[in-house]
Order: sequence, then structure tokens, then C-alpha cells
Amino acid sequence: MASDNKFFNCSEKHEVEYLASKFLGSKAEVIAKIKELCKSKKIHYSTHKEAEQLLINSGFTKK
Repeated sequence: MASDNKFFNCSEKHEVEYLASKFLGSKAEVIAKIKELCKSKKIHYSTHKEAEQLLINSGFTKK
């Protein structure tokens, strides 16, 4: 699995799935938000922890 101190790679499906699995609620909704954040480059060159924090700031709850 991806290490939380490495950069998150939006183009890697397994990384998107891994990040989404760390949050409660609809996995499809979490994945959609991740893709939105990737497209807007808000999580471009961010660490996994930074990406998690952006999802938390967007209203998602971590498991």
C-alpha cells in the first residue's frame, strides 16, 4: 500500500481506491471528490496526509 509520507498520484487507480477506503460513507462519492480535487490540481504534488486533510476539509469523515 501507499505510504502516507509519499506523494499522492492521481493517475494511479490503486492510490485513489486506497485513499477512498480510508473514509466513511459512499466510496463512489469519495472517489468523485478525489477526482475533482485532482482535476483542479488541489492535490497535485501533495502528500497522502495532505490529500486526506483536503477530504476532511470537504466534509468527509476518516475511519
